Amino acid sequence: MLTLAVLATAGLAFALLQSLVAPALPEIQKDLGISETTATWILTSYLISASVATPIFGRLGDMYGKERLLLVAIGVMGAGTVVSAMATSAGPLILGRVIQGAGGGIFPLAFGIIRDEFPRERVPGSIGLMSTIMGVGGGAGIVLAGVIADNLSYHWLFWIPLVAIIGSAFATWRWVPESPIKSPGRVDWAGASLLAGGLVCVLISVSETSAWGWGSPKTIGLCLFGLAILAVWVLVESRVEDPLVDMEVMKIRGAWTTNVVAVLVGFGMYGSFILIPQLVEQPTSTGYGFGASVLATGLFMVPSTLMMLLVGPLAGASTRGSARRRS
Repeated sequence: MLTLAVLATAGLAFALLQSLVAPALPEIQKDLGISETTATWILTSYLISASVATPIFGRLGDMYGKERLLLVAIGVMGAGTVVSAMATSAGPLILGRVIQGAGGGIFPLAFGIIRDEFPRERVPGSIGLMSTIMGVGGGAGIVLAGVIADNLSYHWLFWIPLVAIIGSAFATWRWVPESPIKSPGRVDWAGASLLAGGLVCVLISVSETSAWGWGSPKTIGLCLFGLAILAVWVLVESRVEDPLVDMEVMKIRGAWTTNVVAVLVGFGMYGSFILIPQLVEQPTSTGYGFGASVLATGLFMVPSTLMMLLVGPLAGASTRGSARRRS
């Protein structure tokens, strides 16, 4: 229970950082004097970095020890948080967000520690709880953002989570055991570079549609180029000895269907994190906005946060019950 509490705290810190800035983006944009597209990258850069860092940290954890890499991931996330908290312009703030994205490695490392260290009957429920943390932390971050943004500067959106990061780093060093299971190999850096390049190209093309237009040759060309890079990435991952993502596993029906569902759920979840605050904060004069404050915006996210808190443990309990019936 102590190990699970430490892992959940680390995961919560990452989840909070991913969404705390979403409701405050208009305020940050105004304070820094930047465009809407640039402000969006304060959130997008974090997600891209996490997408690439997650499989890399998972692989390094298998090679060198999951507890050790978990501590590294938390430390890098903390360093990025300090950079973001001290930033007074868009460039350093986005750089800090990219560094923070390394915290995405917390989840595969936590799942690995649970699998290696926990009693078999506790694994499904514990993984369900860790999975829930992502959604709960994201929703809680939006709620807390209102309180912070209405009373303090945007810098405190990073200083306050830093307390949880420091605490989770100490607790990981003190109480999380090192996994005895390691597997030698290497990190597929070429695959990581292709994945990052493809994601960046696609997301830049989508982010710039307000300026370029959806039918612009630049939008279509950059998007197709990014998709081509991702297609090459899939081919590379299918042929290298130690792939970043095992494409053979992705051919298994239970694996690819689960990932498709996760992508669709992710679209809905992150879409709500970004679009709902923008909708309710629009002035009533627009004819569709609610004219809500940042604090009131957070309250709109409370119901979904509570549901996420309930669904994760229920999913773990369901999985545990299914396993028992099969045995």
